[in-house]
Amino acid sequence: MRHSEGKPEPQLITTGEALETAVAVLAKEPVIGVDTEFIRETSFYPRIALIQLASRDQTFLVDPTVLQKKDLGPLLDLLIEPTVLKVFHASHADQECLFWSYGIVAKPVLDTSIAAALCGMGDSIGLQKLLREVLGVYVSKGRARAKWLARPLSPELLHYAEQDVAHLVSLCSRMKEILERHQRWDWALEESEAEPTHFDVSPQEMASKMARGAHLEKEQAVLTELVSWRENRAKEANLPRGWIADNEVLIALARSQPKSLEELKTFRGIHSKEVERSGSVILEAITKGKKAEVEKTPEPKKEIPRIDSHAVNLIETYLAFLATRDEIMPRYLMNNHQTTQILYHLDKPKEQWVEMGILSAQAAKLIGDDLKALFSGKRALRIENKRLSVVDLD
Repeated sequence: MRHSEGKPEPQLITTGEALETAVAVLAKEPVIGVDTEFIRETSFYPRIALIQLASRDQTFLVDPTVLQKKDLGPLLDLLIEPTVLKVFHASHADQECLFWSYGIVAKPVLDTSIAAALCGMGDSIGLQKLLREVLGVYVSKGRARAKWLARPLSPELLHYAEQDVAHLVSLCSRMKEILERHQRWDWALEESEAEPTHFDVSPQEMASKMARGAHLEKEQAVLTELVSWRENRAKEANLPRGWIADNEVLIALARSQPKSLEELKTFRGIHSKEVERSGSVILEAITKGKKAEVEKTPEPKKEIPRIDSHAVNLIETYLAFLATRDEIMPRYLMNNHQTTQILYHLDKPKEQWVEMGILSAQAAKLIGDDLKALFSGKRALRIENKRLSVVDLD
């Protein structure tokens, strides 16, 4: 039986032998499409329900719920095979699922969402819209809330699963043409890479990010200990972090630093049963963090010049103009932190901006000279015919 497009019906793989046969077919391809379906609403670790794989001509739907991990070995080897490019759309969640489920991240990878952003097609563009705009292919919207772990899988769900992956190889081919025209193919591959550290984030990193957002300084060591407690507890119980305590609760605990179980019991945001189970551990974490803060050698205060918000706004406006001109999303040129940092180093050469992490090498090549021209007074912005334009002042 074949689809109307002339492609064979997707194969549902439920045995190790069938999987070996499918992998043997796909391993001969230079490019394959990959997608996953998983459930994570009620657990810390994702529960993988389906792995979709496709060449240009054929789709395989692997059911990992009925296969042993040893049966999946050939597939996992294929996902890290360096001679086969794996194409995902919005790959972060899929890669995180592969990491927590099987201890791997797929490589090499092209993420078509990232590729689209590097071509100015929008940030986080949906697969349905991208297929329509690039290939003229219309597919139905996916089923984000579907019960993917229920068995048997309905024909309707299998159809949706197939559609998520069936056109990825053709999409990759077209996106490669566009990216190479912009000389951004290697850039897209680099941005699409994933490492295990992207998913198994340390408590120190989490706490540091939370502290910056909440303007915590003195209490950061306490927050780090509380984040570490929550991470261990969530993994141990296999529960979502937010079910243990959300970020706002941990920040509030770091600020108030309750000293007794009685005080902790009056704290809103932690369930009474969790206080009964973990209250003493939470208090120990607070005490340990406070001690670390006391023992920490204070860094000498640096006199940091104030940043003019108008200057930041000007750079952001200029970046938006350059991004439109070069058909790329602005965040691949500079993020908010980099926009602020570059004001401290206006006189540095663009090569030094790269060394300092203010610009990526690709962004420096694309807009480094434009930035230098603005900062040195050789370029100005003006409104012409109700539109922003630039004027060279040489």
